[in-house]
Amino acid sequence: MAQADSNNSTPMPVVSTRRRFLSQAAGAAAGGTALALAPIPPAPAAAAPAGLLDPVFSLIEAHRTARAAYDVALAEHTRLDRLGDPAAYLISEAPFGAQLDAFTDLIETAPTTFAGLKAWASCLDEIRDADEDMFEWAGPTMVVKLVEALGNLAVTS
Repeated sequence: MAQADSNNSTPMPVVSTRRRFLSQAAGAAAGGTALALAPIPPAPAAAAPAGLLDPVFSLIEAHRTARAAYDVALAEHTRLDRLGDPAAYLISEAPFGAQLDAFTDLIETAPTTFAGLKAWASCLDEIRDADEDMFEWAGPTMVVKLVEALGNLAVTS
């Protein structure tokens, strides 16, 4: 691919909308062909300007971290249980509580941006796939927070 320099650069016109700018920037990044674009996953929250951060991104990461720690502890719990250790459950007790707290924080926080809402819904779907029982008691809270998130989007649109 040819490198852009002052001799072969094509000036970009001034763009008045964010959507138009992003589509032109994406087209330029893809070698100037907008049709060659593939879906691009959302950028991590840390890449967004400080004023635009949605708190749900850090809560998603906190839950994923807590869930990973619980999975490790549960595997050790299972191993010790198979060996007949009567205290095996103690290994996973605190990590289970931590991941449950992180899940509760996640479902009790309404996303404030459309990207946050998409990430929140996607994360909840991943959790549902892994452990459907987590949602036995969480449904009403999630509905309330979804409505709140949609209200947040209506205000910022």
